Amino acid sequence: MIRKWSAARSRPDLCGDPSFEPPMNRPSSQPRDRGPAGALRRVKSLLAASIVAGVCAGALAGTVDEDWQAVVALDAGPGGQPDTAEAAGMLVVNHLARQEKALRTFLTAHPEDAHVFEAQLRLARLLQIRADFEGSDKLRAESKRLLDSLEKTATPEQRPELEFAKLARMMRSLKRTDPAQREELLTAVRRFQTDYPADRRLAALLAEVATLFDTQPKLKETLLDDAQAIAKEPDLKARIADDLRRVHLLGQEVPLSFTSVQGQEITMAGLAGRPVFLIFFAQSSPPAMAALGKLQQEVAQLPQGSVRVVGVNLDLKRETVVGLLKSRSLTWPIAWDGKSWMSPLVRSLGINALPTVWLLDGHGRLRSLNGLDGAANQARQILHEK
Repeated sequence: MIRKWSAARSRPDLCGDPSFEPPMNRPSSQPRDRGPAGALRRVKSLLAASIVAGVCAGALAGTVDEDWQAVVALDAGPGGQPDTAEAAGMLVVNHLARQEKALRTFLTAHPEDAHVFEAQLRLARLLQIRADFEGSDKLRAESKRLLDSLEKTATPEQRPELEFAKLARMMRSLKRTDPAQREELLTAVRRFQTDYPADRRLAALLAEVATLFDTQPKLKETLLDDAQAIAKEPDLKARIADDLRRVHLLGQEVPLSFTSVQGQEITMAGLAGRPVFLIFFAQSSPPAMAALGKLQQEVAQLPQGSVRVVGVNLDLKRETVVGLLKSRSLTWPIAWDGKSWMSPLVRSLGINALPTVWLLDGHGRLRSLNGLDGAANQARQILHEK
């Protein structure tokens, strides 16, 4: 999922230290092996080569301060502006290798230093990221062992950092479609909220967990209200306000009126009578493009003409949209004004992440904030209400 205020990532890092994430919203210009499996294979090979190179090129440890500064300096990320997914992958795996080497060097050379606790937390997080890249149970197990070992030694002052790291690990391992995992995470987050109500990361944590409960709007609203009450950063406040705006639209008629890129005048009155999928997307967002394909497949399962699909495109150039319509054989009316996240339509609806897919009923009322999961079945339920 891509949010307008952050680098593209499925979930934000919740581990308390700055981190670099690959700019996955950059489309690949490479014609070969562009699917998820191919991307994973390339990342694995790059990561393995980088780890080996990092170890082989290892320098002797310096003083405690020098080695810790070497660790902290890597928080700034690798720099550079890669223009392909391949280049972005190379950047991130090389940077992960440097971070891992710096952390392991520090822990080996200075096992009694006061920074050891934080270094172990950082290493546990990094290993979890590597495990996600490589699909490695071995790395996940090592990450868990590190956190388990800290359970035995953490001081009361260190305990919030450890509990937060455990929550971050849960979120990275979460399967969004698993209700049991979501409930387990919610319980852990509520426990953290009770135990550490003044923690500086709590508002962001609550707002992020709220994204998992689109199908439970009352719970989602409660989480967001709690987050809003303690949020301090302007960007986070704006995000929460957007999220609440969308929740409050549930059951209301969506104010939709625009001239499509194809030249059609689109209004809710003209769409009345049939369920409508409303998808917000951009070609520059691979997750949104995947959602577009999935929605096409879901709609194809329904009787022809039983539902409508309307798109809102956030790309900057008109030719990008036109080319996309042609390449995907799309005939859906598409709203586009070239203003991307600052489009009045996008802002008025509180859209702050891609992909976003809504489902409206035949009266134009917003019925689902997550219209993509089981889209065909959701539409059938509305059709059966007639």
